[in-house]
Amino acid sequence: MILRNFLFLDTDTLDDYLAALEGYVINSTIDQTETEKKDVSGKAGYKIVEGGIATEKSKEMKQTLAVTNAAKFQRLYELLEKQEDGFRYLDLFDGEIWNDIRRGDLLEIEARIHLPKAFTLMETMDGISPWLDLMSAMGENPLADAKTKAAFEGIKSVSKLSEEKPIPIIFESSSSDPSFSFTANLPKRFLKCQPSELEGDATVFGKVQRVIKKGEKIEVFSLLPAFSAKLPNLSIKQKKQMQQGLVQKELAEIVKGPALVISPVALYR
Repeated sequence: MILRNFLFLDTDTLDDYLAALEGYVINSTIDQTETEKKDVSGKAGYKIVEGGIATEKSKEMKQTLAVTNAAKFQRLYELLEKQEDGFRYLDLFDGEIWNDIRRGDLLEIEARIHLPKAFTLMETMDGISPWLDLMSAMGENPLADAKTKAAFEGIKSVSKLSEEKPIPIIFESSSSDPSFSFTANLPKRFLKCQPSELEGDATVFGKVQRVIKKGEKIEVFSLLPAFSAKLPNLSIKQKKQMQQGLVQKELAEIVKGPALVISPVALYR
């Protein structure tokens, strides 16, 4: 059995997959009852003694066992392992494997994960805000410069507009050709760590949602929607120009094919 430290676990999808494979959903708790029977002499079971049959005493113990999400995932993993086409384990990735991948395939990928720089910038700004408030209360103003203050407030307001969106990640197979990329979005309510802790080596278990062919590209993360919300009268041409500028300034991130968009069930180490 593999002991996993989960960084992300989509429990809704986990229950759906288990229900599809077993035809039911496991309850979160299981009641277990143990009954012990003894005769008056303290020995287990019935006993015939001189002059008649001994009387019997019984003791009942009840306990509730929790079925954790980690246990559910282990159950799903074991069920899929028994199926010929359950899932594919990928510690290497090359052109031959790429040509054999289809939409809907379940993959377990040994990955090296990083977050888009624009997303990391917004996370950093959110972390700095309390310290700036503290410094201001102590009579120091790190945003005294008007341009610095305007830039900080602008990014902070954009961050506010994007805070409910999933966390975007980009990753490559740890020991494979880096020209093949993977990307995924992680709903925040299933996250089991801080976003910054996602970066580095981890295992990604999920379904292929989309195949991005060579010559195609996909936008992983961009601040353009947030800026557009603040500037609703921008024309299509202006939005394209702004998007190009954001990419150049690393405020938007594009992944070029060949690449796979993964719908993750779990990330773990």
